[in-house]
Amino acid sequence: MTFKRFLDRKVQPDQAMINSQIGEMVLPVWEDVTDHLQRVFPGCQSEMIYYSAQHGWGIRYRHEATLLCTLFPERGAFTALITLDPREYAAALEKINFFNARIREILNQASTLSQGRWLWIQIEDHTDFVGLKMLLDLKKR
Repeated sequence: MTFKRFLDRKVQPDQAMINSQIGEMVLPVWEDVTDHLQRVFPGCQSEMIYYSAQHGWGIRYRHEATLLCTLFPERGAFTALITLDPREYAAALEKINFFNARIREILNQASTLSQGRWLWIQIEDHTDFVGLKMLLDLKKR
């Protein structure tokens, strides 16, 4: 699948551009994710970053020293990059039956990283949000 993301390093997207790109159907999910981050991790910081030529612009969320996730807006969806340390990954596997099929598949894929997992999850609807929310909640200390 080809993603229509903000790939031009010279053009940093603003909120209106992001809203337009995500679209009316997925925008409420985007807003629920950002609201959840602010509610569960009070004072979390967000920053717009240019991640790479392949992934383009994203919004990285941190709480204190913990990287929570990075959200990459794209046409009709957005992708969340969430990294799990080995403890968080083990906890996610214990709850694997509570995730939807797409997130279960991602969690079950083999990883070559000994220090945890990098999960790239395309978010298209609220069922994806529920899974992302469960993964983010694993980061609460």
